[in-house]
Amino acid sequence: MRLLETDIRIDAAPQTVWSILDDIDRYPEWNETVPQIEGRTTVDGTLRILLVQPETPDLPLEPTILRIVGARELRWISYTPDPTLLSGEHIFILEPTDDGGCHLRHNEIFRGSLVDTMWPGISINGKAAYERMNRALKARAEAARDVPVAIHPSVDRGVVPHRPAVDGSTLRCLCPTDRVEVRIAAAVSHNHLCGCSKCWKPAGSLFAQTAVVPKDALEIAARADKLQVVDAAQAIRRHACTGCGAHLFGRVDDPDHHFYGVDFVHPELADQPPPAPRFAAFVSSIVETGTPASHMQSVRTRLRTLGLEPYDVFSPELMDVIAYHKVKMARSTERTGAA
Repeated sequence: MRLLETDIRIDAAPQTVWSILDDIDRYPEWNETVPQIEGRTTVDGTLRILLVQPETPDLPLEPTILRIVGARELRWISYTPDPTLLSGEHIFILEPTDDGGCHLRHNEIFRGSLVDTMWPGISINGKAAYERMNRALKARAEAARDVPVAIHPSVDRGVVPHRPAVDGSTLRCLCPTDRVEVRIAAAVSHNHLCGCSKCWKPAGSLFAQTAVVPKDALEIAARADKLQVVDAAQAIRRHACTGCGAHLFGRVDDPDHHFYGVDFVHPELADQPPPAPRFAAFVSSIVETGTPASHMQSVRTRLRTLGLEPYDVFSPELMDVIAYHKVKMARSTERTGAA
């Protein structure tokens, strides 16, 4: 057995490095060592790879994935037609560092009767190829870490001052004429940014801005005929203008739902400035709508710079509300059953 070892320090989080390493469709954009790769990184799956090393003919391989631990470890193994002659177990290990970066260990274990004979070439040419790949991965990850992102017009100009909530406002759609109007006779609450794929977002924004108001405080004041439910199968039925597409409000009809009794609104459509958003919810969901996973470190850093803590669900405050609602419903069911 022989071990080929390389390593590099990368000033980007492990999940940023992993998102590049795991996105094999984009390898040709940066990886001269493995410029061709097909398949899917799934345990027991097979990849088709072209390995390019200095002073060595290009080598096609069909490795099998042995291990995947998201943002931590990837292993695959390749064999010669006679596996007793030579095998190579390729290993990527990502270790978080205390300052938010990553230490990459990029190694390969060679086994078989030909290892000692081939080792002089492997130790020189293989090491040079892997170090070249390490440098390219580092450059791509560190560039992705600092990519500029457009969060939402309401916050992209900088940190938003915390304004007091205003009792009463009117939401208007974006049509130039015959605008839908929705009046709200209460202050909005829980203003936040939302990355989910269902919420309406201004053009070019990664996030929606969403708040809630009491259901009984919301009234359609003009052009109700232009409102249409976007997806009736959703628990929150979002009412959008058929002209401009802006969502005016979302309503929950299920009385057992944890958000029954409040309507969701987009406060940037209001004629009164809303209180500043306090957090960002469902941040990871923007990957599902097209944001490269390698950009997520930049997104979270930008949100924190703006004073918006990023969560992959709601804020802890709202998650506690939802959790207790489940307990409350369970207790109600128990009491009904006992009766």
